[in-house]
Amino acid sequence: MFRPQIQKTSTLFFIALFNVFMVFLAVKSETKIKRLGFDDKVQASKKMNQYLLALNKKIEFEKSEIDLYQTGLIGLNNSSITTIQDYDSSMVRSKLLTTHPNFAAMFVEFFYDAELNRGDTIAVSMTGSFPGANLALLSACETMGIVPVIMSSAGSSAWGANREEFSWPIIESFLLDEKIIKQKSISYSMGGDNDNGDNLSDKGVELLESVIPNNVIFINELSLLDNIELKLDLFKKMSANYSIYVNIGGGASSLGSGDDKDTLQVGLINMLDIEDLEFDGFEESIAYNFLTKESIPMLNIKNIIKLIPENYKKDFLNGDMAIGKGSLFYKYDSYNPVVILICLFLSIALIVSVGVFSHFQIKRRMETHEVDSVI
Repeated sequence: MFRPQIQKTSTLFFIALFNVFMVFLAVKSETKIKRLGFDDKVQASKKMNQYLLALNKKIEFEKSEIDLYQTGLIGLNNSSITTIQDYDSSMVRSKLLTTHPNFAAMFVEFFYDAELNRGDTIAVSMTGSFPGANLALLSACETMGIVPVIMSSAGSSAWGANREEFSWPIIESFLLDEKIIKQKSISYSMGGDNDNGDNLSDKGVELLESVIPNNVIFINELSLLDNIELKLDLFKKMSANYSIYVNIGGGASSLGSGDDKDTLQVGLINMLDIEDLEFDGFEESIAYNFLTKESIPMLNIKNIIKLIPENYKKDFLNGDMAIGKGSLFYKYDSYNPVVILICLFLSIALIVSVGVFSHFQIKRRMETHEVDSVI
C-alpha cells in the first residue's frame, strides 16, 4: 500500500526527535557578552604581559617549580630579605594568582566599580610581597590614565619578591631604566615589623638599603607611628584630591600592626564599612586615616584567595589561560537569539521539505494511475 513519506512512522519519529534536539540546543544556548571595561581590561593585561616579558628577557633568574605561569615573580620561602615565612603553604596560591597578566584586568574592574576616570589621582601603598599585583596596578593605571602616587616597602613575605638579587626595588628600577613603566615609587621604607625591618637580619637590612634608589625618599624613622606620619605628610604634599586609597599586601604602616589585619575585608571598602573594620592597631594606619579623616574609599588587595570570585579563580588556576579570555572578560546570558532562530528555521525547513517531497510523491502516484489508493 502506497504511503507518502510524511505518513511513515519512521519519518514522523525522526521529525519529532530532530525537533526535540533543536529545542535542547535553543534552551542550552548562551549569549557571550563583553563585560564592562572589556577593552581596558584587554589592554591592561597586554601591558602587564609586556612587563613580564621584559623581566624574563633582561634579568636571569632560576624559575620556581611552583611558578605556574613561569613569570619569575614567585620567589622563595625564606631569604635574608623575607619578612614572614610560609609555614603552612597558605601564601603560595595567593602570590601565584597575582602573577598572571589577566590580574591587571582585576584592577580595571575595581577601578570601574570605584567610578575612577582618566586623570584621577590615587594613593597607593605597595610591598615587595606581591610584585605581580604591583605590576598589575601599574598596567591598569597606564591603560586608564589614572595617576598613582606610590609608596613602597622593600621587604617581602614568602614567595614574593624576596630573592636577594630580585627584590621589588630592583624590579621597579629595571623597568624604569628600560622605560617600560612610567610611574615609580616616590618613597621606600623597609617593611616588615614596624615598617623598619625589625624582623630582618642585619644582612637583609643592608641588602635592601643598597638597592633602594637614591632618587626616592627613604623613610626609616624611629617608630611605626613616625613612619606613618611622614608617609601621610608626603601623600598630602603630592595631592589634595585623591579618588581612592589602594593597599597592596599587609604593610604595617598601611594597615596597622598585628595579625588582625588578615581578617580585614578585601576589595572595595567604603566609609560606611568602617564600623566593621576596627581592630587592634588599625586606627594607627594610613588606611584608617584615608577612610575616616579624609572620607576616601579604599581598595584592599590582600588575601587574594578571598578577593578573586570563584568563577574568575577557576580561570586563573588554568595554566593555559590566554590573555583576554575567561569569565573576567566575558559573561554568558541564557539563550542566544541567533541559535534559537537557526533551530527554528531548521525545524520548519525539515517539516516543509518532508511535506513538499510527500506532495510530489502523491502527485506522481496519481499521474501514473496506479490501482492502489493513495493513503
